[in-house]
Amino acid sequence: MPRDSQKKRRHTFIHGFLDAVSDPGVRLLLALTATVVFAGAVVYSFLEGWGVVDSIYFATVTIATVGYGDLAPQTSAGRLFTVGYIVVGIGLFVALASALANHLIRRAQRDLGLPDTDDDTQG
Repeated sequence: MPRDSQKKRRHTFIHGFLDAVSDPGVRLLLALTATVVFAGAVVYSFLEGWGVVDSIYFATVTIATVGYGDLAPQTSAGRLFTVGYIVVGIGLFVALASALANHLIRRAQRDLGLPDTDDDTQG
């Protein structure tokens, strides 16, 4: 029985994720976020002399607000770029994470037979 429950949860997650990426708004946020990460990686590679992997890693960790501290810009230009990158990147990352979570929660509610919390008829 526990295996069926795990399988259903995994199934719900996969379908929720597929629902999310089929939404044009989520696809736009995903594309914008990926563009910002890869543009940031190019800039970091140029300004800091980092390799491709380190640049993508730092660009992703920065907008995800993880900040392990293992890499940090050493140049003034890199630091100034990071200030603007954080302002733009975090906003996009949070919007994307929120949109994905919204789809996953709605799918789980449907699969579990729970009422939709976005229903405006409750009052």
